[in-house]
Amino acid sequence: MNKSIVILGHGGHARVVLDVLRCLGWPVAGFLTPDLAAGTDWLGLPVLGDDTWLQSKKAGDHAYVLGLGLLPHRPTLRAALYHRVRDLGLDTPALIHPSAILARDVHTESGVQIMAGAVIQPGSMIGEDALLNTGCRVDHDCQIGAHAHLAPGAILCGGVRVGEGAFIGAGAVLLPGVQIGEGAQVAAGATVRRNIPPRVRHIPGHTDKPL
Repeated sequence: MNKSIVILGHGGHARVVLDVLRCLGWPVAGFLTPDLAAGTDWLGLPVLGDDTWLQSKKAGDHAYVLGLGLLPHRPTLRAALYHRVRDLGLDTPALIHPSAILARDVHTESGVQIMAGAVIQPGSMIGEDALLNTGCRVDHDCQIGAHAHLAPGAILCGGVRVGEGAFIGAGAVLLPGVQIGEGAQVAAGATVRRNIPPRVRHIPGHTDKPL
């Protein structure tokens, strides 16, 4: 990476992102967050300002990675921030931990984040800004939609489709060929045997509830 990286947000996920960047040897310029004062330090790096900094003349000198995950109670926040960066014409490189294992033909779009220990098998496609968290397992021919979030330890068997903006909880198992609708949320630890409609919360043993 020729440009230094600016991390958008601060908190737990931003700490993980910073560690990935350091593992890759990419230079990090600092953080943008509305919650800390510009000019202060966080994790030994400067807080550059808030999101308005993206419109400054120096913004184009950097590339950007998101330091927040998909929050189930604010499911569109991450996607909105990503699109704001992209609409300004700024670089959003894919971020892939060195320990992640990707088959040679896996296709990844811009802004993808694949964390430590993830395994992605042949024929899979990962949409832009999708987040595959620690230790995910994605088997052959899966499709992960833009802005989707697979929480730590999620397992997708072959041919699974995860819609745009969907959230798959930690340790959930999606059986072969299952389709998860756009914006749907699957509870942690769930075993999903059937298709889940768009924009519902799926908890095994309960009726799917609209979000």
